[in-house]
Amino acid sequence: MAVVKGSVQHELVIVKRAPGFRLWRFFWLLALIAGTAAGGYFYGYYDSRMQVRNLTTERDFLAGSLRKSEQTIDDLTQRVAILEKGGEVDRRAAEDFRETVRQLSDEVARLEQDVAFYKGIMAPGSGDKGLRVSKIDILPAERSDQYNYSVMLTQVVDNTSYIQGQAAINIVGVRDGEKVVVPLRDLDPTIEGLGVVFRFRYFQEIKGTLTVPANFIPEQMQVVLQSQGSNSQRVEETRLWTSEGEA
Repeated sequence: MAVVKGSVQHELVIVKRAPGFRLWRFFWLLALIAGTAAGGYFYGYYDSRMQVRNLTTERDFLAGSLRKSEQTIDDLTQRVAILEKGGEVDRRAAEDFRETVRQLSDEVARLEQDVAFYKGIMAPGSGDKGLRVSKIDILPAERSDQYNYSVMLTQVVDNTSYIQGQAAINIVGVRDGEKVVVPLRDLDPTIEGLGVVFRFRYFQEIKGTLTVPANFIPEQMQVVLQSQGSNSQRVEETRLWTSEGEA
């Protein structure tokens, strides 16, 4: 074999392989790949099972905590409902108690007025004897143009005989800018004649409902009493018509 001077010479090595070497190498490589794949699979399977187990345990723990929390919420909700119900009962009881006290106070005030009224009749002062108008009340009715009125007449003497006569009741006010006096009979259809006839021994109440015309503004209620007999008396009493509707 000719050799050119100055060129690089490579050593050629000839290795003798056993028959089937390539096939055995292929099988070993395939076995290595299969082993690696199987190891990875079993490791991943084991790891995923452990993670599933851990997650299941954590899920069960959280589910138990959730149930306990829900039970706690239910218990607290029931307690709040009981407390609210108890508070509502207490509030209602307090309101009922206040209403009862108010009603009793009103009743006591009314009874005190009644006692004072009867005391004034049965045990009058020296200057209180004779026929008089003891009270005039005017209160709003259900309709805005109507009022309930009450006039109390009393006789303060020895109370051994009846007194009788006639009561003229008028409403003083303004109509179309002018001062006018309107008889009660024009505002209360139940009043007949020129006035109200009275006859009593101790007291008599004149009451009813009057209707105020749209063009009339009431200012006063005027009551004039004229008794009959040898000891006849004339009594006049006037009450202002307040904004609350009470004279």
